[in-house]
Formats: sequence, structure tokens, C-alpha cells
Amino acid sequence: MGWERVFCLKCGYRLIPITQYDLETEDFVYPPDREGLNSLRQFRVLVPIIREFIIRDYVGSMSSWLSKNAIKIDFSSGIGSAIMECGLILGLKSLPRAYLLPDKEVNAFTFGSDDVQFLVLTSGLLKSMTGDEVKAALAHELGHIRCDHVIYHTLAELLVRGIEFSSRILGASLEAISPIFKLILLSWRRESEVSADRASLLVVGDLDVIKSMFTKLSPGLIVDEEVDLPHEKAASSLLEAFNTHPTLRKRMMLLRKFYRSPEYEKAREKIAARLKLRGALVPRCKFCGSAKPLTDMFCPTCGRSLI
Repeated sequence: MGWERVFCLKCGYRLIPITQYDLETEDFVYPPDREGLNSLRQFRVLVPIIREFIIRDYVGSMSSWLSKNAIKIDFSSGIGSAIMECGLILGLKSLPRAYLLPDKEVNAFTFGSDDVQFLVLTSGLLKSMTGDEVKAALAHELGHIRCDHVIYHTLAELLVRGIEFSSRILGASLEAISPIFKLILLSWRRESEVSADRASLLVVGDLDVIKSMFTKLSPGLIVDEEVDLPHEKAASSLLEAFNTHPTLRKRMMLLRKFYRSPEYEKAREKIAARLKLRGALVPRCKFCGSAKPLTDMFCPTCGRSLI
């Protein structure tokens, strides 16, 4: 059974419903990420306005730009198959619209709204990384989608670029809320990267692959050291305070801790079981073609095991 049996090759929507065997965000989400996202959702008046007046216009303009400057990735291609594989493992309900951008820079990113998400890879990334490293990068970006990060990431990116909440758009009554919202947003942005790193590790199962991926994404930066000197630790914390991502050293430290945890073991076991059952969790028997309950492991018509 190929990944195309789970996702539509044309639109990327999931053809087979999520089951109890699929990975859930609670299986791997970083607790500070969860808490920060819940805090952002408390701004019930502000968030809908942001979606309507800021995110929608930005996503529309970026979508138009990509259609002219990038190549849409076909899910039947090799890289498209890797996206579908990561999507199945992480339990995505639908795949993002994926594009390959001709650019020497080694980069991958997501953006979007509640209605549509986009995944962009550069040709430089595909040229410089091994197959496993590419899969790790894909899983990281799809981890953001699985954890519902994308709309807030898109907004954080706009803020970093200098887009401000204007009183003309938000109204004077919301002016006092926006600085608090921005502070929570940018602080949460760093925590959210840890959940996406965990998604990446769960897909590839190898810390060395993650480390080499980080090295190629950020050449020249210190990626992994077991021990921090006091002055280096202070400098690292100061640097992180002004960035949208934690330092690579911190990310590897947190990943190593997750890798050694019972939560990681349970999540990997769940993934292994889901992949083993991928031929059974189908609406029709692969032997006789009869309709069957999705989660039944035996065909009720011909009686054969689908595992």
C-alpha cells in the first residue's frame, strides 16, 4: 500500500480518517508550547481580526508570488512521496500545498491560514541534504502544521519584519492588548520549535540526522555541546531572547532529553504500530474488495487477515 492510499495525490486531503492508532499532538507536544498556544487563544477578540485583515492578505499575496516564482511539488514525485510519508506518521488531516523554490539558500518553511497551508523548500536544501536529512526537515515543518502553529507563525514572521498592529485596523480599544499579545506570541514562537523538532526526531528516529540537518541549515553555529561554560550559557540565553528560534545548542539538549524519555518510546511504538497496520486500516478488503469497518483487522466477508 502506498502513501497515496492515505492522501489524495491531487489535493493532499486525507482519504482515510484518523483512527486511535494515529499519532496525536499530545504524544509529542512540548508542554511550554501547549501552554503558550493556549494563552494566545485567550485573545478571542483580537485573533479573528488578525486572521481577517492581516493573515488573509499576506497568504493571498504569497500564494500568488509562489505560483509565479516556484514549482508546485507533485505528490506522485519522490519528494512528494516523502511528504506523504511524514504526513501519515504525524497524523496530518491534510497535506499543505508544497512548492520548490529555485534558490541556493538552504531553507524550508511553512505559512498559511486556517483554510490553507503552504510548505516551501529551496532547491539548495534538496541539493545539500541527504534523503534522511530532507525527511527530517519535512517532518519539522509538517510538525508545525500538525500542532496548529502555522497561523501564529505567519503572524510572528510578519511582526519580525516590522508589520505592526495599527489602531486603524484594530481600533483604539485593542491598542493596549496588542503589546501583551506580541510578547506572548514571540516568546511562544521559540517554544513551538521544540515541538516541531520532536516531530522531526519521531519521524527519522536518529539524533545524528537531526544534528547534521541543523548544521546544514545554520552553518558555522555551534549545534551540540554536552556542557555549557557559564559565560557561554549566559550569552546563549541573551541571544535567544532576540530570536524567533531557540539556540541550536538548546534545541539539541532538549531533543536529547526527549529521546531518552518514556514519552518518546511510547510515541515511536505507536508510529511502528500505525505503519504495520497501514494495509489494514482501509475501507475495503485488499483481497476481495468488500467494504469493511475501517479498524477491523480481518475482512468480515472473506475472513482474511489484513495485517
